[in-house]
Amino acid sequence: MNRLTQLPTLRIDPSETRSLRYQGKTYQGVAGDTVATALYANGVRVFARSLKYHRPRGLYSLDGECSNTCMQVDDIPNVRTENTLLKNGMQVKDQNVKGSAEFDWLGFMDKLDWLMPAGFYYRTMHKPAWLWPIAMKQVRKAAGLGKIAPDFRMKGNYAEIFPQADVCVLGGGAAGMTAALAAAGSGLRVALLEALPWLGGCFDYRVSAYDQEKALYQRARELTKAVEATANIRVFKHTAVVGVYNNNLITAFQVGCESDSFDQRYLEIRAQSVVVATGCMERPLLFDNNERPGIMQVGCAHRLARTYGLLPGSRAVFSIGHDLGLEAAADLFDLGLQIACVADIRADGQDPQLLLALAERKIPVLRGWVAYKAHGSKQVQKVTLGTIDGSEKRQFGCDLLVASAGFTPVTGPLTLARAKLQYDMHTGYFLPVDLPAKTHMAGRMTGLQQAQAIEASGRLAGLKAAADCGTDTVRAAAEAGEQLNALPGPERGTKLVSSPVKGRKSFICFDEDTTLKNIKQAIEMGFDVPELIKRFTSAGTGPGQGGIPGHNLPLFVAEYQALTGARPVPTTVRPPLVPTFVATYAGANHDMCKRTPLHEVQKKAGGVFRRMGVWRRARYFSEDFSCREEILNVRHNVGLLDASTLGKFRIHGPDALKALQRVYVSNMAGVTGGRVKYSAMCNDDGCVIDDGVVVKLAENDYYFTTSTSRAGETVEWIRYHTRYDGWDFHLVNLTDAMGVINISGPNARKVLAKVADMDLSNDDFPFGSYREFTVRKTIPVRAMRLGFVGELSYELHAPASYMPALWQIIEDAGRELGIRNFGVEAQNVLRLEKCHIILGQESEQRTNLLDLGLGFLWDRRKTDAKTVGAVALRQAENDPDRFRLVGIKMEDPQRPPRDGSIIVDQRIRGYVCTARYSFTLNESVGVALVDAELAAEGTRLEIYEDECNGKRLYARVVSMPFYDPQGKRMKM
Repeated sequence: MNRLTQLPTLRIDPSETRSLRYQGKTYQGVAGDTVATALYANGVRVFARSLKYHRPRGLYSLDGECSNTCMQVDDIPNVRTENTLLKNGMQVKDQNVKGSAEFDWLGFMDKLDWLMPAGFYYRTMHKPAWLWPIAMKQVRKAAGLGKIAPDFRMKGNYAEIFPQADVCVLGGGAAGMTAALAAAGSGLRVALLEALPWLGGCFDYRVSAYDQEKALYQRARELTKAVEATANIRVFKHTAVVGVYNNNLITAFQVGCESDSFDQRYLEIRAQSVVVATGCMERPLLFDNNERPGIMQVGCAHRLARTYGLLPGSRAVFSIGHDLGLEAAADLFDLGLQIACVADIRADGQDPQLLLALAERKIPVLRGWVAYKAHGSKQVQKVTLGTIDGSEKRQFGCDLLVASAGFTPVTGPLTLARAKLQYDMHTGYFLPVDLPAKTHMAGRMTGLQQAQAIEASGRLAGLKAAADCGTDTVRAAAEAGEQLNALPGPERGTKLVSSPVKGRKSFICFDEDTTLKNIKQAIEMGFDVPELIKRFTSAGTGPGQGGIPGHNLPLFVAEYQALTGARPVPTTVRPPLVPTFVATYAGANHDMCKRTPLHEVQKKAGGVFRRMGVWRRARYFSEDFSCREEILNVRHNVGLLDASTLGKFRIHGPDALKALQRVYVSNMAGVTGGRVKYSAMCNDDGCVIDDGVVVKLAENDYYFTTSTSRAGETVEWIRYHTRYDGWDFHLVNLTDAMGVINISGPNARKVLAKVADMDLSNDDFPFGSYREFTVRKTIPVRAMRLGFVGELSYELHAPASYMPALWQIIEDAGRELGIRNFGVEAQNVLRLEKCHIILGQESEQRTNLLDLGLGFLWDRRKTDAKTVGAVALRQAENDPDRFRLVGIKMEDPQRPPRDGSIIVDQRIRGYVCTARYSFTLNESVGVALVDAELAAEGTRLEIYEDECNGKRLYARVVSMPFYDPQGKRMKM
């Protein structure tokens, strides 16, 4: 097709070509084309076949409001080609066809619509019973649109960003841009989101006058320049809003252009105030065969010519219900489109200047007339027009029917924000009764059509949004309100829903092949509200998410029911507002993790890293994932572990002790200088959520550790449980500021003594003690004598910046003794042999302190502290039916069960928390949570593991710990 290449409104670059492959042929488009406009330029008119009847479907809109142009692009099904930008080398295929979209062998289904009344899939093929399994297989084969290969891998780069904004404006038309400029004028940060690849909205392609000096498209570009030149406005073009949630949380996704580093990226914006200026979509006109290829909305036909340089046809008939239809007819005529007739469903109210323009072009206008039927099998060939009362009909030959009943506002963002809509009798729109807090609307969606009024409403909304952010805009807003009131207000909208036809092939929903006849059938079966009718008939449940039927369905239901005085009730809108790739939600899948200060040191030492919570930690130091050498080296020699992920905190102030008493189950008043106190935290149910050690640095000054998994929540936990007491204390999170090295094994003292500037003898630094000293008279160290792995062990806490140097000093000191690294898995086995628990492995959300055998930590006498969980622990103290943590040894010493394997008899009686083969003990051991009646020593446990092919494993309950039960090695 020859392009109109000299138009000032074009958004394409005819000098730069793009190609695509479709049906074995290569087609040429140009830069700026969408896939659909490129195919349209090459003569393609049938893009798809409909879901049930396999009717031919063509280009109807350009904003993805229905599935008419859904095709498979680069192996991805259901791509909305009308708003998918064309890229070189795209592979495009039709879908839901046997043969091709042009010649579909399943087209005969169109004549079997009588077999598929409303809700037929709920009411047929269930009897006789033997029929359903057969029918179900066929229904499943026919269900859905498009196919995806089992080995398909999504290509492209997907990112995510979380920008901050004071004001977020949804919609980049004239109202949205003026709102953004008004809010930015107060110095606020503004985010502007526009679904199209450019700003301008409905002004962008129109050449009618804005004022005496410029056309609408020129005004759109003028506003665009002003917005893009404003430093505190961040513009996101080609960005579709997906959801709107409480407290002005906006989610969206942006499609990248060729110069961007991403194909799509997910956005999440939290704003103080939101302006919704999303404009209007066209309300489809309902008549027989109203979805035939060659039928399109006014905006589609007009934009094809003005934006993409494509005349939508050669001879057209217009059946419209608004002035933009008259404007488009005159403009398209000037561009070379023959127009046989314009049928306007309004008997009066047209803009006189537009009527005069059509008369000057000798284009006949039939007021009070409407399209009755489109004729032609795969392409419109002629149209039957008639009066609204049905008294007269005429036929016109054409290859293009431009049809539109009116407008409907894009209120999806408002309804997701919990705005309640009500039908407005003047505009014919569903408009919000009350807007949510700090949310404003502007532009055409309020019913305004006059250009200056649209801008004035945007300016007023932007100033109100600025006021929400604390800016004084009272005077400016009052002036903007006066200016808006002086301009033309919301225009009267058309109420016509359907031509006077039976509706057998009048489609209210293109996606699901739902006709007016189906709606009538549902009403006659007792479905009396649009929400139920929508579900029963599937109208509005397809890819378009109600874009086509969303407005017409409640209007038609109200009209058909003829309920006097009752207002139409809209159906519910839910996110996502537009179809979104799962890959876009997933983002780039970056491994967003924290690294310890010793990460690079351990990497050079051969560490094999695994993700553990928010951290990446060295789990192994060889390809032997049983960690035999690492474990035995700690048991017989000395090893080094990076334990920097532990939570580390300082709490100080007059009431610091009170806060500790509140959250720890032990009596923290007993913490003395130079000693380490081990304790645990519980939640209100008495379930253990954290454990760690506490040391007293000075009067009202404590240093404590938490588990790795809870480090990020500890500050908020303590703050929450002391929020009403008015206590005076300060809590500092030192987790990232401090690192931890654990040096363990019989030779640990020998190695550390070489570098520590103090006496490390058992008399001066006994088990359970805390000391502060320096290493090589330089590195300050907080040292704790602990025994998590069951051996002589020192936990060295030092500033993170010193950690690589400290590690190197200790490694050098222990080299002659054969010191080596050990990772988290080796530590896991070592502490298991000693039966020291790890919360989250030996506990779960139901496990309380008593179940784990840690009841000795609970000081029952400190009732004044109101210790979190104490009440629940008292209630559970004599409960015989709770789980108990027990030690187990396997009857087959070489075969440990998998972690999480269930313990069974006639039912599930517990599960294995952790089990490993112990190289120290030469047998398989573990710990399990079991019903109390199975906790006695000697009880035989039956273990089911899903990799045993039905064979059971067996274990005996034994006493804990398995290794060094007297604890002599920790205290040596």
